[in-house]
Amino acid sequence: MNEDHGLDPELERLLDYAWEALEGGDLRAVTRCLRTAREAAGDDPAVIELEAALARERDDPERALDAYRRWSEADPDDPEPWIGSAEVYLDFNEPGEAARLLRELLAGPRLDPLDEADARHLLGLACEEKGDRKGMVKEWLATLRLDEANDGPQPRMRRRDFERLAAEALDGLPDEILARLGNVPLFVEDRPSEALVLEGLDPRTLGLFHGIAMPDQSVLGPGPDVGVIHLFQRNLERDAPDDDELAEQIRITVLHETAHYFGAGEQDMHRFGLN
Repeated sequence: MNEDHGLDPELERLLDYAWEALEGGDLRAVTRCLRTAREAAGDDPAVIELEAALARERDDPERALDAYRRWSEADPDDPEPWIGSAEVYLDFNEPGEAARLLRELLAGPRLDPLDEADARHLLGLACEEKGDRKGMVKEWLATLRLDEANDGPQPRMRRRDFERLAAEALDGLPDEILARLGNVPLFVEDRPSEALVLEGLDPRTLGLFHGIAMPDQSVLGPGPDVGVIHLFQRNLERDAPDDDELAEQIRITVLHETAHYFGAGEQDMHRFGLN
């Protein structure tokens, strides 16, 4: 959500309430707030942003794209409506159009490094969807370097506290699963390495099981290097607004990567609620 301190205080409170309602899934409350906000300041980018978000929540790409277009006309220097439009095109399987928009955005005036990182990450996703591996790796390497530069010198949470939360997530697994995990180590790193991104890994992935999944191991037993589980602290912190949410996301990511070790695919993850 954009922070617009020039808004009327009453309208700002209304929009804050609407965003909370949207996060809670109360679309009726969002619609009521939006109706009132339009009457007060229908052309304000902060109001149009909420309109776009509601349309996306309702799986209405045409309305979302129209809102982003009006937002861009109201504030031509803001890259957010361009990025939002590209996300809509990606969500509805039009990666070519997403890539066109993002390349046009990146070819324009120099972006803030945070916006550039987001745009290049999305462009990498669009290239992946198009089957353009070379373009994907190029944009994701740029994203990795920008994210490294944009992050502060120290992570938000001390590494030992982060590792404790990860260990607690593992300890919460059933004894049978822990026994089967055996000696699979769990490593905490800031973010994926350049080598992993060159292999095609999304630089903003939260975790990774790297190795041989249990169903693919030899019937003679696992070898000495069956795999490791990685957690990427900076990426997890970027996705979590506070420490409570971070702890929950660590738990989900540990479960996600453990499931990969046991051979679960992404469709299984979606069914188990681990995406």
